[in-house]
Amino acid sequence: MGRTVAPAFATVAVLVGLILAVAVVNRPPPPTAAAASAGKPVKLVVLLVFDQLRGDYLDRWRDQFGDGGFKRLQDDGAWFTDSHYPYAITTTGPGHASMMTGAPPARTGIVNNEWYDRAAAAEAYCAGTPKYFLVPTPAAKTKYAGTPDRLLSPTVGDGLKAATGGRGKVVGVSLKDRSAIFPSGRQPDGAYWFDKRFVTSTHYRDGLPRWADEFNKSGLAESYFGRKWERAKPAAVYDKLVGPDDSDGEGKGTAQGRTFPHPTTGGDEKPGANYYKALTYSPFGNDLLLAFTKAAIAGEQLGRDDVPDLLTVSFSSNDLIGHAWGPDSHEVLDVTIRSDAVVADLLAHLDATVGAGRYAVILTADHGIVSIPEVAAARGNKEAKRVSAVGFVIGAEKFLREKYADPTPLDEKPTEPTKEGEEPALPKTTWIEKVSPPYVYLNHRLVKSKGLTPEAVAGELAGWVRTQAGVQAAYTHSDLKSGKVADVDEIGRKVLLSFHPDRSGDVFVVLKPYHLIGAIHTGDKLVTGTTHGSPHEYDTNAPLLVYGPGVGGGRRAEKVSPLHAAPVAASFLGIPPPTDALYGVPKTLGR
Repeated sequence: MGRTVAPAFATVAVLVGLILAVAVVNRPPPPTAAAASAGKPVKLVVLLVFDQLRGDYLDRWRDQFGDGGFKRLQDDGAWFTDSHYPYAITTTGPGHASMMTGAPPARTGIVNNEWYDRAAAAEAYCAGTPKYFLVPTPAAKTKYAGTPDRLLSPTVGDGLKAATGGRGKVVGVSLKDRSAIFPSGRQPDGAYWFDKRFVTSTHYRDGLPRWADEFNKSGLAESYFGRKWERAKPAAVYDKLVGPDDSDGEGKGTAQGRTFPHPTTGGDEKPGANYYKALTYSPFGNDLLLAFTKAAIAGEQLGRDDVPDLLTVSFSSNDLIGHAWGPDSHEVLDVTIRSDAVVADLLAHLDATVGAGRYAVILTADHGIVSIPEVAAARGNKEAKRVSAVGFVIGAEKFLREKYADPTPLDEKPTEPTKEGEEPALPKTTWIEKVSPPYVYLNHRLVKSKGLTPEAVAGELAGWVRTQAGVQAAYTHSDLKSGKVADVDEIGRKVLLSFHPDRSGDVFVVLKPYHLIGAIHTGDKLVTGTTHGSPHEYDTNAPLLVYGPGVGGGRRAEKVSPLHAAPVAASFLGIPPPTDALYGVPKTLGR
């Protein structure tokens, strides 16, 4: 099922196609039913995602893995070692929206985890609206209940439902709502995520299925309370591979501390909100999701008949751990080693329940991650810095007021945070309506009241932004809408693939490599951890492994993207790829 391209989007859509024409594999004809049945057909396709599993981890730490997990996929399946997202905003929402649509944010409309909705004068969450409610219904209403309503592109799951008359089952599970919602499509048989228990929303159903309800009542989520997170291997292994356990800039999770062992209570005396958060900031969160995945396979009878099914599983704890302790930490190495065991366990379970050779697995990640600036700087990278978000907003607002002779005084003393991870209260701005990194949204009402145009003011602001320390580039909404990106501007082409005219801001800011925005002041000890979301290689790098019937084993040097997961999954299922997919099946896959 396709969609109509709005006139305002036409120029962007045309240029997106031209950008990718020389870089992507031409889409092959959709596989026919005869071709699909020529080999041994799969009964279940599994999209396996490890949130923030940067692509280089699988090579750097390969010697630490067993034979039944990552190595099995690498050696017996296709291991694409040059896999990168082609767009700029590498965050969880866009990544998960792209995997099973095969499309970038410019087409899916999922331009970030959040963006500013001018019509509503409020922040929009990518995978939720106030229209729906959580199931089971919580005591207090939530601001956002999960839904794929903001997703503009069809998914592989949508295609499977259409091709099988609804008989092919589609299920998505994760700890995060957006990670369960987007890969599973518009109307899967179920999408489930963790909020002190596994939940769904009224977009999908009014009550949990019996198997999910029984899982919640089993008490498994509470069984990790008080259990310490210890390293899986001797500390010397970690010291050798990633350095010391305690480094400047590391966070403490949720009352878990900077060094091993990490308690799993969240500071609570009994399981409560802080405990459940600490659980997700540990490998036990992945263990819990693995158990829930097995319950879903049994409860939904996935892969049990001749109509193929689709299961999407996204493990979120890797990302939460990476944000807190950083990619060069004992914690990230440990959760990666433990993720290998999770993969081995799941593959063995699929062998036993679906049957060896009767399922296919596509493993990827939604983005990579950058080193904690303090850690990178201590190891010789002098470019690594934190950039003050407050300083940027104050500077931009002052520039616009001075540029357009606005005498309104600006309070330059934002409320400082008092604890780690707390955000400062920004000063009240008038020319800037909202900053939702990497976008700046101008106050169009004020701009027009001054007899100015948003395009002109955005151009002036972008010029100022380009002069600021730590900034690599800045692009205006009007330039991106009209496709004014030079052929030699690689960053600009990635930005264009993240741009949607109805959701993107007036100015898109790209920081230099190894720079993070968000600090109050450089070196402030309250600021810890790291993040992702840039067009730089450490953020775009995500693995792609394909395992299943007809796939030859070993490394592939072909340049690919996690967006290839959609046509590959469709090929295994014997259905056409989604209509917005940019890529076809990789040439070296052997299918």
